Amino acid sequence: MADNNTEKQRVQELTDKLEQGLQELFNSDSYRNYLATMSKFHNYSFNNTLLIAMQKPDATLVAGYKAWQKNFERHVNKGEKAIRILAPAPYKIKEERDKIDPVTQELLLDKDGNPQKEEVEITIPAFRAVSVFDVAQTDGKPIPELAAKELLSDVKGYQDMIRAVEAISPVPIELEEIAGDSKGYYDREAKRIAVQENMSESQTLKTMIHEVAHSKLHSKEVEQDEQMRKDRNTKEVEAESVAYTVCQHFGVDTSDYSFGYIAGWSSGRDTKELRYSMDTIRRTASELITGIEEQLQELQRDREVSQEQTKESILLIQNTDLSEFSLLDVYGMDRSELMQVLSEMSDDDKLSIQAYLESKGAWTTEIGNQDSREYGEYNLDVRYNTDTDELIDMKERKAIYDKAMEPINADDVVVKFASAFESEWEVLKITNMSREDVGKILKDMASLYENEWDGNYLSYMEKQGAKITLLASSSKGLNGNMPDFWDYEYDFDAGLTDVEELSVMQHAEHIINRLEHGQPAFSEAERNLIVNYAYKLGNIEKTRELAEHIYAQEVDGNQDVALAMIDAEAEIDALPDSMVGVSEMQEYGYTWNEMFPLTQERAIELFDHDLPVHLLHTDGSETTVSDRKQITEHDGMCGIEKGDWLNERKLQMMQEELSESDSNREAQLLYGNTDKYGIYQLKDDPELDKFRFEGTESLKRMGITKDNFDAVLPENYKLVYMGELTELQGQTQSETLEAIYTKFNIDHPADYKAHSLSVSDIVVLHEDGENSAHFVDSFGFTELPKFMLTLEGKENEIQTEFAVHIADRYILMHECDEGYDYSILNEQYHLLDGGVYDNPDITIQRAMDMVIADLKEPRFSAVTEQYYRDEYLQGEVYVGSEVEIVDYEELSEKAEEVEQSDLAAQQAEFRENNPDVVADFRAKTEKLFHSLDRQSAEDIEKTVYAYVQSQIDEYGLDAEIVDVVVAGSRCRGIEKENSDLDVVVEYTGSTREDDLFNMLHEDSIYIAGIQVDINPITEGKTGTLETYLPEVETYLQEKAQQEQINNQLVTQGRENALEQQPEKEKIAEENIISELEKEPVIEPETVHITFTVAECGEFHNMGEYHEGIETIEEAIKIYNAIDPSRMNGIPSIGVNMHIEGTEEWEDEQVDIVSGKCIDVDFLNYTPELRDTPKVQDAIKKLIAAYPEKDVIDVETKEQKIQTLAAELDQLSQDIDPYGYADTVSDREAQVLMIADDIRNGNIEPFQDFLQTAIEEGTDEDSERQAKELLAKLAEYKPLAKIEEIEEQNYNMIDDRLNNGVEKFNREEEKKEQQEKPQARSSLKERLAAKQKEVAQGKNKDAKEQDKTKKTNREEI
Repeated sequence: MADNNTEKQRVQELTDKLEQGLQELFNSDSYRNYLATMSKFHNYSFNNTLLIAMQKPDATLVAGYKAWQKNFERHVNKGEKAIRILAPAPYKIKEERDKIDPVTQELLLDKDGNPQKEEVEITIPAFRAVSVFDVAQTDGKPIPELAAKELLSDVKGYQDMIRAVEAISPVPIELEEIAGDSKGYYDREAKRIAVQENMSESQTLKTMIHEVAHSKLHSKEVEQDEQMRKDRNTKEVEAESVAYTVCQHFGVDTSDYSFGYIAGWSSGRDTKELRYSMDTIRRTASELITGIEEQLQELQRDREVSQEQTKESILLIQNTDLSEFSLLDVYGMDRSELMQVLSEMSDDDKLSIQAYLESKGAWTTEIGNQDSREYGEYNLDVRYNTDTDELIDMKERKAIYDKAMEPINADDVVVKFASAFESEWEVLKITNMSREDVGKILKDMASLYENEWDGNYLSYMEKQGAKITLLASSSKGLNGNMPDFWDYEYDFDAGLTDVEELSVMQHAEHIINRLEHGQPAFSEAERNLIVNYAYKLGNIEKTRELAEHIYAQEVDGNQDVALAMIDAEAEIDALPDSMVGVSEMQEYGYTWNEMFPLTQERAIELFDHDLPVHLLHTDGSETTVSDRKQITEHDGMCGIEKGDWLNERKLQMMQEELSESDSNREAQLLYGNTDKYGIYQLKDDPELDKFRFEGTESLKRMGITKDNFDAVLPENYKLVYMGELTELQGQTQSETLEAIYTKFNIDHPADYKAHSLSVSDIVVLHEDGENSAHFVDSFGFTELPKFMLTLEGKENEIQTEFAVHIADRYILMHECDEGYDYSILNEQYHLLDGGVYDNPDITIQRAMDMVIADLKEPRFSAVTEQYYRDEYLQGEVYVGSEVEIVDYEELSEKAEEVEQSDLAAQQAEFRENNPDVVADFRAKTEKLFHSLDRQSAEDIEKTVYAYVQSQIDEYGLDAEIVDVVVAGSRCRGIEKENSDLDVVVEYTGSTREDDLFNMLHEDSIYIAGIQVDINPITEGKTGTLETYLPEVETYLQEKAQQEQINNQLVTQGRENALEQQPEKEKIAEENIISELEKEPVIEPETVHITFTVAECGEFHNMGEYHEGIETIEEAIKIYNAIDPSRMNGIPSIGVNMHIEGTEEWEDEQVDIVSGKCIDVDFLNYTPELRDTPKVQDAIKKLIAAYPEKDVIDVETKEQKIQTLAAELDQLSQDIDPYGYADTVSDREAQVLMIADDIRNGNIEPFQDFLQTAIEEGTDEDSERQAKELLAKLAEYKPLAKIEEIEEQNYNMIDDRLNNGVEKFNREEEKKEQQEKPQARSSLKERLAAKQKEVAQGKNKDAKEQDKTKKTNREEI
């Protein structure tokens, strides 16, 4: 630091060096590149800056997808998530306002004196979401930058420098974690400086000086005094220049950082901010240098003085809530001396304690307060409260706390003194007296009169010889949150309580808390086990032994703790009834130790098994049960003697040891010589609760399993019972299953221990050497062939591919999500027909049998109404034709070779016969094409060509463009308003069509505001333009024809439907339609809601499909006009939501009406669509239009259940408030339990309760409520009752009643005949027939159509 030059000259030299360094930077090429690049970035608003920071805090430079490509020669990396910000999207509306004179600005009046009105157009500000990306999400040409390189060096005397800078700073400085890239900031409002923590020493020091310069030069007060407000650039240049100069003076070179920083904030290469502020910079730098040097000298003097001091104490001076405090380092006094000096303070001394201590010879340094950051951690010696004058020796207090937290020995006695009306309490430990002696002393103390003692219990206990340790005290602030435990509680208002007077569960909690005092050890599971053990066994001494054993094992780290818990669980499990504990029996009033308690249900179960059961009474007596009715009429507890139960347990264990293993029992079931049945139930595993008591449709709706029930696995089930089929076997398999269901719901076998046969259980039948598995479903049974194969260990034998040869036809079949996909070929392996057999519940062999049976059947013509043979499809296949299994892979390869060969031949033939296809197609397009912003089809083809070529080049694809042609509805002038622009691109190369398609549509392009849909094709896959364009032409012609047909269907089909209805129904429907046409719904302009109608909801390309329908009324008309005789699938009405500014593929689309259901519940998965007013209105109108359809709304149903449960709970409290208070401790849990019972169909107890309330008639209001609730409960009547099964429990496989009402022959041939699918015509044939029907005006009566239709669940 020493220098021959004066300080002023030194500062002059340093600032000159700064200017020179900046000019060298400004003259470089890197600076020119930097300016050119930064000018291209958009300046985002404050709100958008916040949005960017929330989504990507580390974002630095952001731009749009196209902007990165166009402006910066960079591209967004694949898979990057966009940052969503808001872009202006204002819209205009017209509004009527009062007319104002433009000259006088006065209101203009008409001749009647009323204000004149005028219509004005106003702009409403609005925004839409757009996507941008950060530079870190892109790749390509590097972005130029002015580097402000991070400083990494250490600083000599760093701590002193930091303290010196803090001392001269006008505002406090704090080190903290700062979000983003900022290294520090000066807060003008809070008057504080924040500096990023964990930086290098040089970077931290430079940043502190930079921010101190801000605080000295740019505070509000300085600006007001100077009456000048500097811009941000000037402020940053001044601050960094001062920091550079000061650091250089003290030997810290910051030029690597400072030059780039100052240049970045300068408005130009002339650095006018630096030149205009040079005097200010030099003056401020000189002031800081002088101040820092003075502080460093003072620190050095202090250090020399402190070295002479041998005593040091840390003192905290605070008010009660610590809103004000001062942390002092006191030199020259030890703890005891400091306590003595502080205790002698006068009121005047307390006004400045620091000055007072220094007057007593101490040196003091404030090392922290409420406004500054405390560096490091300090162990307090003394604490002084300025509000209460409380002086605390912290070391002594720590010794007291450590003493209080010592473990409690088994012989120690813990006493709690408290007052019910005052919040003060204390807990003491007495270590030299027995529990009995302490109890006697406390009883004697309680009997004293006020004039016999002074009320000081500590003094009294010590006089009696008690050695006391204080454990906790509310008044002394010691262990205020200590868990509650004691041997005695002495309440000055309530008296003396012995811990043994508490319930066993409370006592167990005290034992746990006592053991854990000073050293927590129990896990939550261990605590719960100990408390449950106390409750179930009712033995506090055994509970204490268990708790002490587990605690000792945990403290010692012994693994035997698990064994102790297992043993305790085993004792609990050995009790006869898990629903009641011995402690509850004792509280009930029955205290004989040789009796186990039983609930009424368990008592009945044991009595039915011929075990001696007793009725227990509150007076301690019991009555032996001789009649089952005694138990049902007894309103108290029941019991079984311990000896009787232990004998029963021994017998059970012997039987279990003698019984065969589960694997042997399962082997007997599956491979035995006699017909048997087995019942499988889900294992007792919480993870399987989602399956339990749920039907297949529910499991599919929740997404747990698919149509093939892949999630129903044998590994999740256990065989709970096996029996002989002799007595239960029916004429059909359905009758057998019904007999088993009845048996295990009404008349359980004596040795059956599991729950009644319920939904989600599985029945396995072993008949005639064959095994089959049947899932107990919500309605009937569902066969599980894959479950059965897995159970038999044949999971590898489950076929997913199958091929056969029959007569002169081949059939290929493989498994798919919907069922089984099949193809029919001729002997030359040409594809004739195909489809999907949509029943995944059966095996592939069974599905193949059904397809073959359908192929053998004659076809039915809807046009001629006669059966005929389809020679093209059926060939030589007749009823007696034999089937031969062939190799699937070999047949598939041959079929594929023929398909490729046919395609090549077709293309070659087409080229030969149609040499000018492309030219003719383009010529027709030029005549019919509607230009877009004066762009012809040829102009558009050139644009798309250039775009596709740029994408091919960017991704480096092996693709060469052959030609580009505009196609789709716009090329024939038949487009709709929202139609996109279709363009076909033929290319050659190895790049796959779907890969190129995905790349071209990663970021859609628009021409004249219309999205372009680019379809790439190749000769080897889709074909050439010569073969593809004729198909496009045919499609467009059919589309035009279909539009005409649809229009006719809407009009004609509606008229026919009305003619076929009775007059009253016609009038009613017309009234409904009239209602639906009222009150159109207005949606926000940014959201466009339209509707769809599909003849086949699952596959829209099968049959009619209408989209872009503006009103629900129009959708209903189109839906009603669909001919029900066509079998294209299940028709649907859907809703589509499009948000302006988004792509069409981002639209939300959901079917509301599907078949016989209005699925409101499915809309709950897309609340943004569900909650729009137009959709809500559509749901109401659909429910009104189709009252016969089921409305699925789980949320509404759940709300009804919760409301009903609350009403039942309230009624029970209203009828018997005292009984309710005695039995219900947790009302919320009670309502949840009632709701759960209603949900599971367990409503009989509630029906009995309501019926009793009605019959007893406590009051009219309660009787009325009971009747209303009884009617509501009927909706949740369980389906498992046998009398209801006989009427409505359908089998989901064969479409017959489970009770066997419909007779049939079990022989395989007849069964196949009944299950054959209906005769099926091709899609083209049905369309042709429909067109002919429309043209002839031929419409049949609905009843006649029903006669000609054959219905079957298993459609192909």
